[in-house]
Amino acid sequence: MKKGKLFASIVFAMIFTVLVAACSSETQNSNEGAESGDTKNVVLTTAGTSGAFYPIGAAMAQIVNNNEPSLRITNQASGGSVENVRLLKNGEVEFALLGGDSAVGAYEGIGLEFEGDPHDDVLKGVFSMYSQPLNLVTVEGTGIESFSDLEGKRIAVGAPGSGTEVKTREVLEILGLPYGDGVRQEYLSFAEGVEGMRDGHIDAAFIWAGIPTPGVMDLANVRDIKLIGLNDEEVEAVNNANPSLYKEVIPAGTYKGVDEDTQTLAVNTQTVVHADLDEEYVYNFVKAIFDNLDNLHEAVEAMREMTPETAHQNVIELHPGAKRYYQEIGVLD
Repeated sequence: MKKGKLFASIVFAMIFTVLVAACSSETQNSNEGAESGDTKNVVLTTAGTSGAFYPIGAAMAQIVNNNEPSLRITNQASGGSVENVRLLKNGEVEFALLGGDSAVGAYEGIGLEFEGDPHDDVLKGVFSMYSQPLNLVTVEGTGIESFSDLEGKRIAVGAPGSGTEVKTREVLEILGLPYGDGVRQEYLSFAEGVEGMRDGHIDAAFIWAGIPTPGVMDLANVRDIKLIGLNDEEVEAVNNANPSLYKEVIPAGTYKGVDEDTQTLAVNTQTVVHADLDEEYVYNFVKAIFDNLDNLHEAVEAMREMTPETAHQNVIELHPGAKRYYQEIGVLD
C-alpha cells in the first residue's frame, strides 16, 4: 500500500515537472518568437476589394511572405478605415491601412467617429503611403457643374461607417449640404456608386482614392464624366475645420474626357500597427517592404509616392520597430 502511494507520488511529480517545463517553454516562445526563428501569423486589414487598399495589402503580404521568414501576412478585406480601427482595438488584426484623417482621429480621439475616445495606446504608425484625392464624379445630364449643384441630388457617399463615408459626411456638413436636408445620400461602395452612375440611378459619387481610380476610368469609357472641383473658399473652409483634409489637384488627362486640372481635397494614407506587437516583427515588416520597394511600386501605381525619405512623415507616433528602421537607414534622427 505504501509502495503504491510512493509510486503514485513519484509519477505525479514527474508529470508536474514536465507540465511546468512545457508552460515555461511556451511562455518563453510567445515572448521571444521574433528572435527564436518562429513564424508569426498576422492579419493586415485593408478595405473593400474594389478600392485601392485591398490590392496594396495583397502586394505587401506577398512581399513580406516571400522575403521575411519571421512573418506570415494574411490580407483581409474590410469595411474600411473606421472598421479597421475597431478591429485593431479588439485585437482581431495586427496591421491596418487607414485614411490619414481616421488615423489621426482615432489616435487623438477627435472627429466625427472618435471624439473623446483616443486610441493612442492601441495604434502606432508604420509609414505614410500616398495622397488620396477626392474624385467627385458625375456624368453628363445631371446638371451638376459645381459643388453647390449637389443640393437635392442622389449622392453615393461610401459604404456605411467607412472612412470615405465619414469624410464625405464631414465635407457636406461643413459646406452646408448635410444629409437629408442638403443631399439624398446613398450608402454605396466605390463600385456600387460607379454602377449607379452608369445606370442613371445615382447623380454623383464621392470617391476618395489614389488616381487614376480604376472604377472612374471604367466609367469614363462608357459615359461622359465630369470631375467637380472645389473653389478656394470651399477648400479653405474644409481645411480649417479638419487640417487632415488638404488642397490637391487632379491633373488634366487623368481620365478620358477630363481635359482641365481639377482642384479638390485629399487625405494621406497610413499603415498602422497594434501598439503591442513585438518591436522585432514590426522592424522586420518595414525592412522587408523597403528592401523590395520597387516591387510594391510596380504592383500599385499610387504607391510610387512612398519612399524611405517620406514614409516617416505625416504619420501618427511611430511604433518603436518602425522608428528603429528609419534611424538605421539615416532618414530619422
